[in-house]
Amino acid sequence: MKKLDRKMFFFVIGCVTFALLVIGATYAYFTASANDNRTVKGDAATVSFGLNVNRITTIDMAYGLVPMKNNQAPNAASDKCYDDLGRAGCQLYKITVHSDSDTVMFLDGYVFMTPKDERLETRIANVYTDDKENYYTKFTADDFKKDDFDESNFIKTGVRVTDSNTSPKRTEDYNSLIVSNEKIGGDAGRTREFYIMVWVYDNGEAQDYLQGMQLAYQGSVTFITAEGNEISATFD
Repeated sequence: MKKLDRKMFFFVIGCVTFALLVIGATYAYFTASANDNRTVKGDAATVSFGLNVNRITTIDMAYGLVPMKNNQAPNAASDKCYDDLGRAGCQLYKITVHSDSDTVMFLDGYVFMTPKDERLETRIANVYTDDKENYYTKFTADDFKKDDFDESNFIKTGVRVTDSNTSPKRTEDYNSLIVSNEKIGGDAGRTREFYIMVWVYDNGEAQDYLQGMQLAYQGSVTFITAEGNEISATFD
């Protein structure tokens, strides 16, 4: 082989190897986020997999969020987050995961919360909706009166234990896990929708500093497939 041909051969091999490395890395991990106050969207490169987070509630936030006890969550969901004075007691979000292929994936979904004030605690619960757009939780206010009721199975804090630069884990980040081993693709369809409710926890103390705080927190949603593919989006 001539000297020039040998150099060209190794150059081509090097380019192909680099391309494979880039494609492999992109498929193994992807993340995207954007924020326009109401809707955030993340779309994966290489893998046809996307994530949308939409805030459903449109309550006037001039007074900020009114703190809420955990046992008030079922009523708040059915009232679409309006309290008895018509103010905001929580926020409802729709999380949409979509794929452009019928390839079956199994997903874990996490919601992480970052309060704007260190004195704040947030709470998260999955909510569900029917054909008439009524919202409800899988637990009731009466459940809290039962001695064996474990609210941690339904209500999460959104506190992250793992480092923010590493993928979340089911055991360590249980307080942020909202979706576990959920199927997308195949007979489950290419689009899955999940709903969550977020509120500021009423800790029983004076929380006057919340008045007028329209942005009490910022959150992020992360979905991970069983193969380790990952996508994230932020919301507030």
